[in-house]
Amino acid sequence: MIGLLCASTWKATLKILQFGKQMFLYSTRTMDFQGIKPGESLACFIDRVVNPDTSYLKQCGKTIDEVAEVLKSSQFNYRVMRTIKGGSIGKGTAVRDLSDVDLIFPIYDITSVLTLKQEMDGIKIAIDRLLRSRFQITGTQPTTWAYKTNILVDGSWQEVDIMPILNITNDPSKLTDEEIKMIHTKMRGEAGIVEKGYYNRCLRPLQIEFIGKHPEKIKRVIRLIKYWIKTKNHTIIKSIAVELLVIGAWEDLGKPHPGVAEEVISKMVFDKLRNFGDIKLSWTNYYKPTDYQVPPKPYILDPVDPYNNVISQITNHYCRGSHVQAADREVMQQVFRLQRDAEQAFKSFE
Repeated sequence: MIGLLCASTWKATLKILQFGKQMFLYSTRTMDFQGIKPGESLACFIDRVVNPDTSYLKQCGKTIDEVAEVLKSSQFNYRVMRTIKGGSIGKGTAVRDLSDVDLIFPIYDITSVLTLKQEMDGIKIAIDRLLRSRFQITGTQPTTWAYKTNILVDGSWQEVDIMPILNITNDPSKLTDEEIKMIHTKMRGEAGIVEKGYYNRCLRPLQIEFIGKHPEKIKRVIRLIKYWIKTKNHTIIKSIAVELLVIGAWEDLGKPHPGVAEEVISKMVFDKLRNFGDIKLSWTNYYKPTDYQVPPKPYILDPVDPYNNVISQITNHYCRGSHVQAADREVMQQVFRLQRDAEQAFKSFE
């Protein structure tokens, strides 16, 4: 049978064997996850603590439905084409009690970045007034491209991220190849980060599709690593970076059958995190990275946006060697702490 395997398949198989050769020890070793019980398998821990349960998903769905209904009502000053479930909930990678709710909505009459920039403050004010008239909210935090708040629905508080986007495609949830290319072309002509950011939000539904289509086993590992990142308080790593890092680790293992244990993929992820400076991830599904300026490593390129390095904050301050400039020190201290914790987590699999 081995003789029938091609070189690439055999190489991937060796990786899986290398990372999984001590699997029989996992059931008796306590791994580095907050709340895991001695001798508890990783699969059981994910089911017991990490995966969203029915009540949590039901609450998120209720919040999404009620906020969407308000945005599509006649009381809102802007005509909403439709609402799109985004973020971790939309991708299927939400962690129990640790994920917010994201809503994306294109506005009929706003068809250019310039118009959206001019209208954004008014849109946020309109959202704020409307939500306050219907719900109890707290902790409101408008950002450049979105409106963030905490909302009380059916007795439970939920963090909500509401994101208006341009109406520049026929169906924002099903972008065609021509529309994707058009958005990339428009981004190429924009020099500013803010302007590129508005186009990036138009590509978010495509990003949701890219991540959401992966097998449930991959999503289980994504949720696990997100849980580890959040309980270790590694705020320098965004949710999207974790999602892409896990997908990259799975691909490095040769995209093994969904039957492969979570331990094997998780260990590969921690191997990447402990060697953070060597991370370089990109995809060619929607564009060729070589057609654009690829940043120095470490980098993780958004698979739908060639201008979005999802760990740019780290890339821009990453220093090799023992000498760290003062301007880079804070970021590098966070990276060193992440690498230290990842090393400990990696060793807990051995």
